[in-house]
Amino acid sequence: MNPFIKIREKLSSIEANPSKISRGYALGVLLGTTPFIGTKVFIALILTWLLKWSKPASIIGVYHINALTGPVFYSAAFVVGKKLTGTQTEFFLSGDLSFRGFISAVTGTSEVFFALLAGGLALGIPMALMAYLASRVVLRNRKRGEQKPAI
Repeated sequence: MNPFIKIREKLSSIEANPSKISRGYALGVLLGTTPFIGTKVFIALILTWLLKWSKPASIIGVYHINALTGPVFYSAAFVVGKKLTGTQTEFFLSGDLSFRGFISAVTGTSEVFFALLAGGLALGIPMALMAYLASRVVLRNRKRGEQKPAI
């Protein structure tokens, strides 16, 4: 099944105000682009609770960057972040391609972390805006009862 259709179905099944769903989803997408590995969902839950946005939608957004797209996305985020921060550091994964190996590579130096953070935010802000707009279209179609694929 098309991943966009899955996301559309998941967002459409959430019983909440469409605006709060879209905001939660966009926040989750933004957090998904950051290097806060292991804490993104926790941060999303706290922020959506404080802002009274949709918690399930934010979790869906966090998991938007998954194990398959993550390596490509984080590589691009590092390159962009490296340009933005002006750092000369390099990012090398050891032969250990496990979660623990990735964590040690990301947290091995603050320059790598800040380059990933800057690049993640630079790429994540437009992604979050697009996620917000796309989810608004999906949820507007849900409200009208239309079954068009909107994403």
